[in-house]
Amino acid sequence: MSTHFQTRGIASSNVSQVHSVEDFAARHGLDEKQKRDLVTLFGDFATLHELLANCRMPRVDR
Repeated sequence: MSTHFQTRGIASSNVSQVHSVEDFAARHGLDEKQKRDLVTLFGDFATLHELLANCRMPRVDR
């Protein structure tokens, strides 16, 4: 069985927004090596989806 996707909903979602790699790293507590790796991979800006797919989030213990 297949499902039809509405492309307008995908294009307007938050993951397609462009973010500063430096700001993303600061907000998510990434170390300098990860920030440097992301800048090397994407440059100064990348989409949220690209950033989330290519970084390791620090572990948060409660």
